[in-house]
Amino acid sequence: MSGLATRKRSGKVVLIAMGLSVSAFALTGCEEKVDAFQFATVDGCITSGEFTEAECTIQFEQAKQENARVAPRYASRADCEAEHGAAACEPNQIQASGEQSQASAGSSLWMPLMIGWMMGRSLGGPVATQPLYKASSPGMARTASGATVDAKAGKVAVPKAAAARPAAGRVMASGGFGKTGGSMGSRSYGG
Repeated sequence: MSGLATRKRSGKVVLIAMGLSVSAFALTGCEEKVDAFQFATVDGCITSGEFTEAECTIQFEQAKQENARVAPRYASRADCEAEHGAAACEPNQIQASGEQSQASAGSSLWMPLMIGWMMGRSLGGPVATQPLYKASSPGMARTASGATVDAKAGKVAVPKAAAARPAAGRVMASGGFGKTGGSMGSRSYGG
């Protein structure tokens, strides 16, 4: 009879393990996605045939304005390039109104170069118009909120969280997205 009890217990263990595996798969495989469009240039947007020249220009200008508000800032060029790759960063030239320039305060912040933008079918839709930055992984891009998306141009499916309007940019510590640097971490830039 002990053999029968052992088999029943091991059967329960297998069922529990299978249930956990299915639950983990369900959680990672069912993230809601939305349709978005990504472009590197206004010309690329126009030639896609999805939007008019005016729509492409307006959306690109919106992404540039958002870049001023949401671009992550890094305390050093090395920190920025560790997250975005070599030659993918520039000194912060964007200062929010009313803030003292970091350069004049004796320090300089770095920010990633905008390599393109993500947009939806219309302004104010489920996909926020926002800048994209080079990710350290080849063929990938990052949103200002740190979501990694495929860097291909045209129509793409992105996680709904990646399509949301990012929060104002903040100074990042070494280690990149999701970590902020000491007392500078609470500083926001812009809107």
